[in-house]
Amino acid sequence: MTPEEALRISAKRSNDYDFGVWFWGDAIALDGLLDSAELLGDERSLEQVRGAFERWSDRPLGWADHLTPGAALLRFAELSGESWPLERAQELAAHLTAVPRASGAPLYRPDIPQYRHTVWVDTLYHVPVFYALLAKQLGDDLWLDKAVEEWTSHMSLLTDERGPFLAHSWDSGMHRLHGYGWGRGAGWALYGMIETLEAIPSGHLNRPALVTEAQKLAHSLLDVQDHTGYWHTLLHDRESYLETSTAAFFAAAFRRGIRTGVLGEEFVEPAERAWRATLGRLDTQGELWGVSACTYASVANIDDVVMYHTLPTEVNVWGQGSAMRAAAEQIRSGTS
Repeated sequence: MTPEEALRISAKRSNDYDFGVWFWGDAIALDGLLDSAELLGDERSLEQVRGAFERWSDRPLGWADHLTPGAALLRFAELSGESWPLERAQELAAHLTAVPRASGAPLYRPDIPQYRHTVWVDTLYHVPVFYALLAKQLGDDLWLDKAVEEWTSHMSLLTDERGPFLAHSWDSGMHRLHGYGWGRGAGWALYGMIETLEAIPSGHLNRPALVTEAQKLAHSLLDVQDHTGYWHTLLHDRESYLETSTAAFFAAAFRRGIRTGVLGEEFVEPAERAWRATLGRLDTQGELWGVSACTYASVANIDDVVMYHTLPTEVNVWGQGSAMRAAAEQIRSGTS
């Protein structure tokens, strides 16, 4: 299957999803649909994104909007040539910067008791790139500073003395990390870092340190890639199962990192193995199988490690999004 075919069928299947209320996986799915629109001239996917944002734009902003696909909103503004998405993006950015904070990091869901003190690794995919792209479109470096602040505040809380990987979440109330080494979390973080770096000017004061941080995380993944091309759902835990979205996320992140000069040639072969692994679980209907279901760090009524070991797998929006992003990066890199 070529990357173009993989992107086309994954996007077609993803058009079946409803994006009526934002959830954790929606951003990467909309990003993937925009990749299909941009690279394949896929009008149906562009209209799916348009419909999602038009429905959202009619509502007042609320706590769930911390998961609004801000980067996709700005990309949609560019692809459509319409002004209202950029106007709405500025309202979203103001909303996000007004939330409570702990140890410098935002607490995006203070309205939900079990999440009111939580900082998530997923946010490294969602927010820094949104701020960096907003800075680029507005010509306002204030938002570059916000992007850097979002990145560094999360990294300072989610790193752990146990090793090079990130935790899934930080509970600022209990001062406790949960889900150290969560594989998809590293995918959220690394792809978000590389995409953010692409939007930060080369002369920016903080960029060298951010590049080093992204490279450190990327290199830590090389030693734990399975010979099949996948990674374990807990990267350091060989007893945890091999999970599909890890391969798709890292195939996408490695290819984008190589293409933009953040990562070196040593990532080419691991990226190719990850892409082949992704294709191995992408069926002819465009469904990516073997993706772990929604992973609620710290709030499941079982031990963290047991939860990661026993989560069911399914076809879902974050798996579909990671497959589309991986296929898109294969296309942009000119690889088959």
